[in-house]
Amino acid sequence: MKVYSAVAVVLFAASTSLALVGTASAAADKPLPVTTGAADTDQSGVGIMACTGHGHGNSDSRSGRLFDGSNVNIRRGPHTGCTSDGQGQLTHNVDYHCYTSGDAVTRNGVTYTTWTYLRDTTTGVRGRVSDSLLDLNSDGTRGSLSPC
Repeated sequence: MKVYSAVAVVLFAASTSLALVGTASAAADKPLPVTTGAADTDQSGVGIMACTGHGHGNSDSRSGRLFDGSNVNIRRGPHTGCTSDGQGQLTHNVDYHCYTSGDAVTRNGVTYTTWTYLRDTTTGVRGRVSDSLLDLNSDGTRGSLSPC
């Protein structure tokens, strides 16, 4: 019985930590990318449970051709280990909804820890994309500027 209690406490702590990620109150709180010079990565050690339960709203009204590459995975959660429900292309239009924190993804020596929830209006697929794969904003960030 005590083993189950300890497991419940660990699961509660883990879910609480995940719930607190990305709760910034303003776009100014969005973490800036970090130039590391590291090789490109997109590895994740998270389980499937981390791919569900991430809330999102539609507080960012930006739309257009905002993918910064082709064959960009649109995932169920902000982790590279989450299932991809489709792929975005440079020619696709998207609607940004909001961003949250997730797996760190390094692209061209810059590491991003935020993921944008979006809808690919060309295909209808909704999900999360690492901000490393979205167009650059004027403030040096990528992706949505509205927290989820």
